[in-house]
Amino acid sequence: MDQARRLTLPELEAALATMVHQRYFEAESDEEAENQAVVARDTEYLLTRIRCLELSLKAADEQLSWISPSGRSTPAQSLRRIKALCGHFPDLFNAMQAVAVTHPGVSREMLAMAIKQFRRDADSLSQEDVVGLLTSVVNGAHQAFDAVLRTRKGAERKAASLPWGKHNE
Repeated sequence: MDQARRLTLPELEAALATMVHQRYFEAESDEEAENQAVVARDTEYLLTRIRCLELSLKAADEQLSWISPSGRSTPAQSLRRIKALCGHFPDLFNAMQAVAVTHPGVSREMLAMAIKQFRRDADSLSQEDVVGLLTSVVNGAHQAFDAVLRTRKGAERKAASLPWGKHNE
C-alpha cells in the first residue's frame, strides 16, 4: 500500500489496466470489471482504482489551482499566462479583465507592468493609467454584478401599472 501511494497517476492506471487484463479479461467495460472486483473482494484492484480516482481529482484541482485567490504561481508562470491572455483578446478591455480576474493574488502594479509589456495598445498609457484601468475594470465589474444581483434576488417588484395586469379582476 505504501508503494501504491507513491506511484504516479499514469503508473497506477497502467497497473489497473494490467489487473483488468489478467483478472477481469471477460469484462466488457471498466464498470463491469469494477463490479467483478467488488464481488471478488479484490482489495488490491479496488484500492488501486480508488487511488487512481483520488489522483485524477487532485490533478483536475491542480489544473485550476493557480486561478484561485489563494493560488500562487512563480512570476515566470504568471507572465506566460498573462502574455497568452493579452494575445488572445483583441481589445484592451477584455484582455485587462481576463488578466485581472485570473490573477487575483498579483498586485495591480505588477499586472499593469505585464500588460504594458504584452499589449501594444497600452504603450501610450502610463503605468498609473494602466493600474487605474485595472482598478476600474475590477471595481466596475463588482458594482455591476452587485447592482444586477440586487434587482434580481429578493428585491420587491413594482406592480404593473397596466389595467390588464391586475390579477384581482
